[in-house]
Amino acid sequence: MKNNENMFSWEALVRIVTMGIIIFLCWRALSVIPVIIVASVLVVSFYPAVKKLQKTIKIPLVMSIFLILIVPIIPFIYFGYIFIPRIVAEMPNLLSSINLVVSNSPYLHNLNIVSYLQSHFDYTSATIDITLLVFSIISTLVLAFFLMYDFERLSALFLSLIPGKEKNEMKELFKEVSLVTGRYIRGNLLISLICGVVVYIGLYFLHIPFALPLAVFAAVFDLLPLVGQTVGSIPAIIIGFGVSPFTGALVIVLHLIYQQIENDIISPVIYNKALNLFPSIIFLSVLIGASLFGVLGAFLSLPVAASIPAIINYRKNYKIRYSVE
Repeated sequence: MKNNENMFSWEALVRIVTMGIIIFLCWRALSVIPVIIVASVLVVSFYPAVKKLQKTIKIPLVMSIFLILIVPIIPFIYFGYIFIPRIVAEMPNLLSSINLVVSNSPYLHNLNIVSYLQSHFDYTSATIDITLLVFSIISTLVLAFFLMYDFERLSALFLSLIPGKEKNEMKELFKEVSLVTGRYIRGNLLISLICGVVVYIGLYFLHIPFALPLAVFAAVFDLLPLVGQTVGSIPAIIIGFGVSPFTGALVIVLHLIYQQIENDIISPVIYNKALNLFPSIIFLSVLIGASLFGVLGAFLSLPVAASIPAIINYRKNYKIRYSVE
């Protein structure tokens, strides 16, 4: 009896230590979770296009992944190489213009943005953050590349863990979730590109200084649901009022008109009812996603919310199937 108690104690101790190690490793790996999430979303969104291209023009899988995942990014790399130095060079003038507008305000005339940034901005920390961001982007693309390459084997490995009776249902669930997520990600990127082009053209013809960086800023924030369009328009509106009150009003009108066109025409056409959610659900999803994972959570909150009905339906049918049996 004494030996059995000792054996039980050792087994319990091993389980506790093993669980502690697993928890510790998961905690240490929290920093790479955003990379894994974004890479997985890219795989779900673009793998169907990879397979379609491979079958259409009869090329190896590696080449198809490269063409779908890497080639579309090359123009953005070129854009960054050409225009980011220009944006950085224009940044002091941009800040001075914003500071001029703010100083003319009766409520914020004591605020000097340039002096505030000089006293609070840590260039070393910013350089490290930018380096880490670039490293994260490269890591995400590399991980997405290998996940796409091993997609069939990983899917088979995952399905091998599912009971035989549930494999077909799980395939259908994954297909439906992938459809919603993929359509949202591809659509959101396309809408953001349209936003950047339209805003740049509008600001250019309104003779707004720094039209390009302002349009890029609006396009990036347009990726975020609900608040993205409003936040993305603020710098352009401030610069517009710095030119003249009439020009500032025209910038507001530009963003309002585009916002209505995007909400009423562009988004419904591109999404094609993939995200059939009530406004209250959209707001709640964005709120929860942003509170949990910040900007990334807000960006991914809508496809997750749109996928929940499919998951609930699967769970309901699962209970029905096994209750019948």
